[in-house]
Amino acid sequence: MKLIPWAKPTLSSTDKKFLIKSFNSNWISGGHYVNKLENSFAKFLKSKKTLTVNNGTSAIHVIYLALNLKRGDEIILPAYGYMAASNLALQMGIKPVFVDVDYETFCINVNKIRKKITKKTKLIVAINTYGNVCDFKELKRIRKETGIFILEDAAESLGSTLDNRQSGTFGDFGTFSFQATKNITTGEGGIVVTNNKEIYKKMSLYRNHGIYKERYLHLLPGNNFRLTNLQASIGFSQLKRIELIKKRRKEIFFLYKELFKKNRNIKLQKFEQNINPMVWTLAINLDYRKNLKRKKLIGLMMRRKIETRNGFYSPNRLSIYKKFKSNDLEISDKISENIICLPLYNALSNKNVKYIAKNFLELVD
Repeated sequence: MKLIPWAKPTLSSTDKKFLIKSFNSNWISGGHYVNKLENSFAKFLKSKKTLTVNNGTSAIHVIYLALNLKRGDEIILPAYGYMAASNLALQMGIKPVFVDVDYETFCINVNKIRKKITKKTKLIVAINTYGNVCDFKELKRIRKETGIFILEDAAESLGSTLDNRQSGTFGDFGTFSFQATKNITTGEGGIVVTNNKEIYKKMSLYRNHGIYKERYLHLLPGNNFRLTNLQASIGFSQLKRIELIKKRRKEIFFLYKELFKKNRNIKLQKFEQNINPMVWTLAINLDYRKNLKRKKLIGLMMRRKIETRNGFYSPNRLSIYKKFKSNDLEISDKISENIICLPLYNALSNKNVKYIAKNFLELVD
């Protein structure tokens, strides 16, 4: 039997056609597919402004730069989730202030944010982990009370909705990733969405060497964060079929749920009723299996030709965050040791889902 990978991009013949069109145009760096992707993305999200970039981390970076975040400023982040936003903070001399997450949703515990806010707090980052969507009702209250900007890291939640509204549109800024494992992919790539026209203009400058119209006239010390026309052509093609992508991922997710429902110890990520998720990965909390170490389980699954992945590390488990260690991140510390992620991607067959579930249950029961 061939290895069942943890993730696998789904590239269609239509994607290839658009790529060839871009290739044949000779516009392989910038080009009209960049504009097409930005415009179609804005329409899909019902957002005023979108800006493509070369990856999801650059999407966050360009926001930090446009907000003029500087050494000594503070940003609030969840203590469980992909660490791109906090790693950037370290690079820029910004202090990352971590808040614990909810044990069931894996998203930031909004009830614990207020006590972490200081006069130096400039931004709150909410990460939609594994396709979930954070509690933006409460986050918006905090935004209204404090005036602190909110960045919604939706790298893993493209296509998920909260109250029928697309993820990535609840904060002042939303960021997405088009990396190879994401719901739609351009290989590498990302996009920023916002309704703030002033900040959008600054982000555009930082994306393009600080140049606006006149060639070589640098208005600020910018970067090259641009997405290529070749990549954008693939993203434009994939966005056209995003509902079909979501439909299949939901089918796989519900099949897993059905296969695991008889085992009450299998704790899947919780999605509130008003959330319609585009699930990015099948995350299981192994907290109950005290005698079975996750690393060993990952190895046993690999022996059966099934690739799985561990969850994210909490900052308390990472030496680079040693001086930001906190005693009030118990849940994040706990789940970072216990979460295992099973394969979930569009080309995964029902037969293979059943094979994965069968082997997983045999090993954990």
